[in-house]
Amino acid sequence: MTAMEQGGTGMAGARRLRQPAARPTWLPPGSIAFCLRSWAAVMLALGAAFWLQIDSPASAGVTVMILSQPLRGQILSKALYRMAGTLAGAVVAIGLVAAFGQDRIMFLGGVALWLGLCVVLGTLARDFRAYGALLAGYTVAIIGIGCIDRPEDVFTVAIFRVSAIMIGIVSIAIVNDVTGSPTAWHRLAAGLRRGAAEVGQIAHDAVNGRATPDDGAWLDLAARIMALTSQVSFARTELADSALRMTGARSAMVAMLDMISCSRAIGGVLPAGAVRPAILAAVRRRFGDGTPFADEDAARQALNDLLHAAPADAPPTPAEAYLIERTMALLSYGRWVRDGIRTLEEGRAAPRVARDVRIARQQDPVLALLNGAPVMTGFAAAALICVLGGLPGTTTTLLQVATILTLSITTFDTRAFGIGALVGVPLSTVCAMVLDTRILPYGSGLPFLALMLAPVIFAGCLLLIHPRLMPVGLNFGVFFFIVLGLDNVHNYDPTQFVDRNLHYMLSAVILFFALTLAPPSARRRRFRIASAVATTLRRQFIGRGDIASPALISRQYDRLLQARTWTGHLPRKPATLRVFDRIVSLGDLNGALARARRHLARAAAIPAVAGQVARTQAMLRALHGPDAAGRLLDQAAHLLAAAGHLPPADRETLLGAVSGLFGAARLLDRNARALRHYGILPPPEAAP
Repeated sequence: MTAMEQGGTGMAGARRLRQPAARPTWLPPGSIAFCLRSWAAVMLALGAAFWLQIDSPASAGVTVMILSQPLRGQILSKALYRMAGTLAGAVVAIGLVAAFGQDRIMFLGGVALWLGLCVVLGTLARDFRAYGALLAGYTVAIIGIGCIDRPEDVFTVAIFRVSAIMIGIVSIAIVNDVTGSPTAWHRLAAGLRRGAAEVGQIAHDAVNGRATPDDGAWLDLAARIMALTSQVSFARTELADSALRMTGARSAMVAMLDMISCSRAIGGVLPAGAVRPAILAAVRRRFGDGTPFADEDAARQALNDLLHAAPADAPPTPAEAYLIERTMALLSYGRWVRDGIRTLEEGRAAPRVARDVRIARQQDPVLALLNGAPVMTGFAAAALICVLGGLPGTTTTLLQVATILTLSITTFDTRAFGIGALVGVPLSTVCAMVLDTRILPYGSGLPFLALMLAPVIFAGCLLLIHPRLMPVGLNFGVFFFIVLGLDNVHNYDPTQFVDRNLHYMLSAVILFFALTLAPPSARRRRFRIASAVATTLRRQFIGRGDIASPALISRQYDRLLQARTWTGHLPRKPATLRVFDRIVSLGDLNGALARARRHLARAAAIPAVAGQVARTQAMLRALHGPDAAGRLLDQAAHLLAAAGHLPPADRETLLGAVSGLFGAARLLDRNARALRHYGILPPPEAAP
């Protein structure tokens, strides 16, 4: 991440970025079409399952409701990982039953360990990869626990489950192809266009000295850009040339993050008054309306002109060089954004697309293990209750508990998930009971069933697309078919219906207490983010940190977004906000040092300044003491003086190093006390 020094920031920019919040509506655009597609896919899946005489044909309907998504790419991506997770879970279930078919304690212990492992993997993964990992976990419960009293049937049950899921996947794919559901890559392109316009406006305001967005506004924009990573994952399944197009999308996303960093850095250095009016005027004239450079030669010529805008007897200072370099970087990154979007939309590589760009996320194995432990504990407690209770059919309760506990880690707000189970399961039970006892016995045939199920499916879809009611919608829509228990020969006996679903109600109560009594700690999660930032910074101070790259800047922004999320779940006190501001500032310092090290590594190959660059690199590996910031500024001034006699390409490289050193010096000075207090900056005797 590039340096992000900030001075005073006003709210005008925030107001420009933040659009008025749209009123929540039960019928957002496209919702009716989404409901109709889901209903048609459910009925196609149920019809095929009944015709093929699949055991538990309701699983096909459950699959469709789980896979129901507004965009085609979302459906295809989720279907791919659902199939992979189901196959993995089926294999493990067969293995556990074969190994511990006669020992329930060992079998249930194996299921608990497998659930915990899948939760750990699901926590570390993103998007539908995480869903596939979690599905592999609770598929073992669905297949294995369902056969705990009849282990000889496990292979047959596994085959039927896989078959039902395949029917559901094919059904929803056919319906969406026939009806032409919206595509993810078009939404991705639109999102990139909107992001580029907002980032361009921020850059224009920053260079021209207007108020820049506050932390909340620019983090909102960064969050929207990072969220497009999911659309990249979905869109890959829609296009034959997706590798090239998605490379363009990722290139544009990283360039936009860099532009946010540059804009913040410029917005921080201008209020300090360290730039002479003549140079500032020249920078603003050259930036113009923010149109990117046509080619590299034009960029280098502009840089040369700006460096010579000052009088010969008063060359640019490091602060002025910093402004010049950051402004020229804005125009350069603007070209990366433009060419990346062109590559996505046209399917042809534009001149500036980063082939090896990678968007990295913050991964924390410790937190993943902490997520897995409650799932294992909750399942073990539920198993103990069921075993000691001795109630018949308690395998149904265990199955439900395993499924919802595993899925609960997909959201921070597990309390809402628990409430969703407590509300959604009884609601689905009531609807299923009305259909099973008062409606379905008085009709026959698939058309009649389709008409009777339509209101329930529509209600489930509308709940699923409503953000605040999604947990209720998931439990209601998905488990309605399980509760209804549709079979090839359906039994309408109300007594059996009650006996069959009593255990779902018990599981809902167990889940409510398991998910609401011990929610994860936001403070601990934020502490893990702060610890990761501090560790990364320590590595920079001893010369072992990563140099500036797309992976580094995307990981840094992901850390900041996670830190903001956990901070939002804490009491809004001044101390809480100060901790978050410190995380932002230390992350900025890491980015500035990484950028300086990248340019210095390139400058080391320039013979005229190789010795001086080597001394600077050695100094960066031994940053310590109260005068560290002053020594960085002195070194930046020396390198800037040497840059005036270099060819344009070499001057550009050295100027990047000067800019990184200047930004790091400002942030070192600002965070000196915190760095010493937390032991991040090594003392003289510990420095290499």
